[in-house]
Amino acid sequence: MASRKDLKKRIQYIAGDLFLASLFEGVNREVVIEAVHNVLALIPRISHTELGNVKGFYKKLREDLNKEVEKVSAELAKA
Repeated sequence: MASRKDLKKRIQYIAGDLFLASLFEGVNREVVIEAVHNVLALIPRISHTELGNVKGFYKKLREDLNKEVEKVSAELAKA
């Protein structure tokens, strides 16, 4: 269970960093805030792991997290 706790904390830190990115000048705040919302929506998913496909479940979770982070980094690259 400690790894789930660490994963939840890591996701919260990432969401905090993404929120700070919304404070930059010239950044589309709506896109960044939507990404923060989507990242925070991953936390409840951690508590309900799919039985029988744990490895695939966490792989999909990481892919979803990376997709949201890439969306924000692309928005920051525009600014």
